Amino acid sequence: MPRLNRENIDRKTNKPNPKSTEGFGDDLLLNRANQTRRDDDVIKSTQRTLYDIDYAIKWFVENEIQPQITANQQLISVPIIFASGEKWDNVRRLGYLRDEKGMLQSPLIMLKRNSVAERDNQRSLDVNRPHPSNYIVHRNKYNERNRYEDDLFPIPKNLPAESQKIYIVDIPKYVTIEYDMMLWCDFTTQMNDLVDQILPYGRFAWGNAGNKFQTTIGSISFETVNTIGEDRLIRATIPLTVLGTLLSDQEARISTIKKMFSPKKLSFDQYVDVGNTNIFQTTSVPIELLQVQSSVMSGLSVTVGGGGAVTNLTPDIMFYLTAVQERQATFVNAVTAQINFGSAVNPVTKLGATYHEFDIFINGQYIDKALYNWTPSINAPQIIVFDTTVIGYNLTPADTIIIKGRWA
Repeated sequence: MPRLNRENIDRKTNKPNPKSTEGFGDDLLLNRANQTRRDDDVIKSTQRTLYDIDYAIKWFVENEIQPQITANQQLISVPIIFASGEKWDNVRRLGYLRDEKGMLQSPLIMLKRNSVAERDNQRSLDVNRPHPSNYIVHRNKYNERNRYEDDLFPIPKNLPAESQKIYIVDIPKYVTIEYDMMLWCDFTTQMNDLVDQILPYGRFAWGNAGNKFQTTIGSISFETVNTIGEDRLIRATIPLTVLGTLLSDQEARISTIKKMFSPKKLSFDQYVDVGNTNIFQTTSVPIELLQVQSSVMSGLSVTVGGGGAVTNLTPDIMFYLTAVQERQATFVNAVTAQINFGSAVNPVTKLGATYHEFDIFINGQYIDKALYNWTPSINAPQIIVFDTTVIGYNLTPADTIIIKGRWA
């Protein structure tokens, strides 16, 4: 896994120094916004090592199974030890273990770890970098940023939570650990009793309070050890398969537990695409805008895009877009009409509505914008001059001139 590139980063282009690259992809960039100090909390860094699993298995045998045998009509607790280098060397060469005085140790249980392998059904991804969202999340409802207010009343108030303290922990490695549990007794009857005490715990969760792992007991093998000049010993080997998890304090020089605070407010933006239509250059209101009109009026965030422009809709803008009205102009002469209303003010540009936001009809017939000369203004009255030569007729007092658009 490549290191986080902390130096020689061009903040304008956000490009790392290529000579620090260790993987096939670009270096990870150190984002200090994701780093929260942890020297003021009491949460211990979560980790689970091979030692924790070894100790949990040994603790379970000693405190839960509590193996015992009968010797001289007395119950004797069988000691449990873990195979260190010197002890295992003696067992491997001689088949038994002696104490410091040279006496054979019997009865005795010895645990030895043989192998550790990643589980086939829960392997990690074959990538150099973990996915940023592949974490275990734990939330605390109460924290120093969200304290109860009880200055006047002894009972805490039910105030809305401002933020939550969040701890994220990496997904642990799922491994299979193989152990050998070796048992020594003086007599076969003692060995039988000892095995009978252990067998019922097959497929149990072995371990202590914080570390418990599913453990399977395999095929048990028995052997008689005969030593010259000594009594014989009965030995049994019980293979154990433990499904455990491993999580170190740091992985690739990065802490496996991180602290952060949740945002105080979470809002969702709604995006509306109206195609190639510019909502400020037409008198028609797209149906997509009418469908979100109630959301905008209730204060939700809605963004509309169309005609190469993107606009964040507000109640004022929505009212401006949907307030399309019809006003009637009066006859002045054969080529001129007058309108006694001013155009509405665009809440985005703070200017009056443009001529694209008005349509003119004479006796119900739409007049193309190229057939008249008019610049809408917020002041009234306004004069409109028509090109009657192209239209084909002159204006008369009997004509009905309607101007549809955004009026003040």
